Amino acid sequence: MKKRIASVIIGMNAIAAIMAGGATVAAADQPVELNLYHSWSTETTRGEVLTKLIDEFNQEHDGEIKVNVETNSDFPAYQEKVKTMLSTDTAPDIFHYNYNPNDLSYFESGKLMDFSSFMDDEWKARFEESDLETLTYNDQLLSIPFESAGAVLWYNKDAFAEVGYNEFPATWSELLDACQKLKDAGYGGFSLYTGDDAWYSINLITDLWVANDGAAAVNTATSFNTQGLIDALNTYKEFYQYSTSDVIGGNYSVAGANFSSQKTTMAIDGSWFTGYIDESILPSVAVASTPTNGDDVAQPGYLVTDAQTPWAAAATDDPDKEAAIVEFMKYITSEDATKTLTMDGSVILSAKLELTDEDLANCTDQMRQYLEVNAKAPSRTTNLERNLSTEAAAELPTLLESFLLDQITAEQFCEQLDSLN
Repeated sequence: MKKRIASVIIGMNAIAAIMAGGATVAAADQPVELNLYHSWSTETTRGEVLTKLIDEFNQEHDGEIKVNVETNSDFPAYQEKVKTMLSTDTAPDIFHYNYNPNDLSYFESGKLMDFSSFMDDEWKARFEESDLETLTYNDQLLSIPFESAGAVLWYNKDAFAEVGYNEFPATWSELLDACQKLKDAGYGGFSLYTGDDAWYSINLITDLWVANDGAAAVNTATSFNTQGLIDALNTYKEFYQYSTSDVIGGNYSVAGANFSSQKTTMAIDGSWFTGYIDESILPSVAVASTPTNGDDVAQPGYLVTDAQTPWAAAATDDPDKEAAIVEFMKYITSEDATKTLTMDGSVILSAKLELTDEDLANCTDQMRQYLEVNAKAPSRTTNLERNLSTEAAAELPTLLESFLLDQITAEQFCEQLDSLN
């Protein structure tokens, strides 16, 4: 029996083979060099595996193509640098970024390579049609789908069992009760932070908003000034009381370390999360389905996701470089590479992949649980921060901190966010 999931990375075409659109990598005395910029640190599992795959590509294309890699694990800073490089005509040959429907500056720049003529039927079949449509602008395919990770609820099952919960609470109100019991036992609740992109905080707020208004309403909302989001913010503040003292101004690294050191017992993060936490507590880590309010507004297990994070390439007039970029892109989105990143890197990407029961048996317990929750999700909603304008996203940490410090109300938060957006 095979189970289909979404994911990405490796598969080989001969370097001299004719590509869709007629592009080929010409023989040369020196290899075509490509500069690749990404945010996956080699200190993480996914970064390690991606590096291994790139090294294998270079070995298999020795003398023909060489991919040189630079990384920046500070993702907000990474994205700003990519934008600056693009505007100054110094963009790397290949890079990834967060797609935002309210910020099409990448597409509008006119500086991205168009993959339309290279997208043959075989390559096209690797992706969901909706993902390709999302990344098409003025009839040009300006990026290649790479990652769209579900942010699931990771928790310390041993800590929960210690305070009487052998199953994760089914409703948000029950989870608040559990947080009080965890606090009494010396544990914190959610890992949260307000710095950078406030990823953990906004994941929780988005989850609570979906619980209040339902996925369909949130997915089509044209305003953040809704009662459902106002109520979500107030509930988020209740959960904040059970977090750590470094939430305000904290960042992803700090919040992740709090989970590893068992100062907190929950985090809402992607499939890569276990690669960031201390191996000593991995046996205690499990994945839970998303709670509801106990009504019929949201279905149990609904999922908040990160934005689509595609690969893009700088436009070039060099046909050899263009062909080399396509060759690498086909490699990095192939069945074999997708499987490698899924199985070894704990990353779920956008290219299609089928895993057998034997494959799943070789996964960690946490990865199997993640795949199950991801596959069964009745709905998906993008983290609300990923759809903000550049101006609104820049002010989000300040708004969050002002709200948590009681300088503004939830109503004022929503009004100001709407105004900024």
